[in-house]
This record gives sequence, structure tokens and C-alpha cells, in this order.
Amino acid sequence: MKILVLIFLLPFGAIAEMISYSVSPGIVKFDTIKGGVKSFDLSFLNQGDDKLDINIETMDLTLDRDGVPDISKVSNNKFQWRQHVQLSKKRFSVDSKTHDKVSILLKTPRSASGSGYFAVVFNVSLQKKSNTKIIKDKNLMDISSQMPVLFIGNINRNGIPKIKVKKSVINKAPYTSERPLKIRFTLENSGTAHVNVSGDVLLRHNGQVVERLPLESGSGLILPGGERYFVATLSKYKKYSNKKLSAEARFSYPGGRISKKINFMVK
Repeated sequence: MKILVLIFLLPFGAIAEMISYSVSPGIVKFDTIKGGVKSFDLSFLNQGDDKLDINIETMDLTLDRDGVPDISKVSNNKFQWRQHVQLSKKRFSVDSKTHDKVSILLKTPRSASGSGYFAVVFNVSLQKKSNTKIIKDKNLMDISSQMPVLFIGNINRNGIPKIKVKKSVINKAPYTSERPLKIRFTLENSGTAHVNVSGDVLLRHNGQVVERLPLESGSGLILPGGERYFVATLSKYKKYSNKKLSAEARFSYPGGRISKKINFMVK
């Protein structure tokens, strides 16, 4: 299940009943040790005018190749620490313009290696009012939404990332201003620790550097066993029409560097 905030709007007169809230922090990055105990506090603020009901659950966390979080209830991945998490409460209600706190307790497994991940997901709904038209009209949908908090942990001095370029491709011509030439690299992390990767691309023509392009990939975070897209965009593609170019992608991350070359003709 992709991590999305889903809000179902009620039609007509009921549309005024809206959910407005925040959960902070949204991402928790931390260091721990094998067998260690860590505690975290999450703050839930009801910014709306109506009372909210909240149901909390812990779930496994991964990132897709675009860096979009993906959560699920079942996983045998050793890097998922969901089963080692305790919540101070799983159900509660918050009045309008007030806040509440949820405590998270993580008992890091003694067998853990490198990194670990989990998500705490807030399932939020508008508290039903028996004396309102919302309940009487069976054709109306309940307002509900979902908000995850991502936990990304690392065991100190334990585990290493292993990064390699798995694939490199160029999108097909014809190119336009809305669809310029793009060079995409897929990086894979086969190690036991997460890592943030950044990089750029040097474009050469006849051995001379003619362009330096940034590689875009959001945070560049790659989890163990995960993959991530890195994309460079050549907006001035017309300048190199019918010319052969060489692209050298250079990636760096804490503790290492890698590179990848690809040759292509601009059509």
C-alpha cells in the first residue's frame, strides 16, 4: 500500500465537515545498538473544528524506485523492525484545536545488522455525530485519511552499504520542451545499511566536457535491498542534434564513490 494521505470529501452541505490535523515529526532518523531500547514521542494536533477518532498501527516500510514510501502489514525482511515496536496507545480521540501525545518504544533486536525500518500509521476519521444529517443520509461517505510517520534506524558502526549501477537508459526520441532528453540510472543497494547518494553527469563531445547536469532523486535515500532512480535532464538537446555524446554519471555517498559511462546519439 502506497503511503498517501487520502481524504474523501462529502458532497453538498456535508463538504464543510473537513479533517485538518498534523503529526510531528513526520520522519524520525535515529542511531541505536543491538538489543538497545529507544523511545520516541509523536505529537498529534487536531487543527480542525471537529473531534477526531484516531487508530494507530505499526507497519513495514520500503521505498520504491522513485523514493515513494510503501507500507505493508506482512514482511519477512530482516530490516523490518515493526514487530519490535510498542505503542503507548492504539486508539484515542482528540477534540478540536487540541493535541495529544503517543509514545513509541523500540526494542532493537539483538540479531539486527545495519539498518532497520518501520512506519507508525495514523488512521484518522471524523467522529460521527448521531444528531447530524451526515449519519441520516446513507449515500454520504465518511471522511477519513491516513498519515504515516517513517522511522529509519541505524546500528552504530554496524553494516555497510553496497551500491552499484544496475541499469542506465535514455528516453526515446523525439524530444520536445515538455519531454526533453533524460538519462536515467537505476542504483541498487545490496548492503546492510541505508545510504544517501548524490551525483551529477558530465557530458562530453569529442572528448571535451560540454555539459554538467545534476542527478535528481529527491533525498537519494536507498534502503538495504532497495533500488532508486537518478535522472539527469538535457534541456539543450537541440544543440547536440545528430551528435554522439558520452555521459559519465558520478555518484558519491559516505564511504564510497562509483561511476557509470554511457554513449548515445542525439536524434
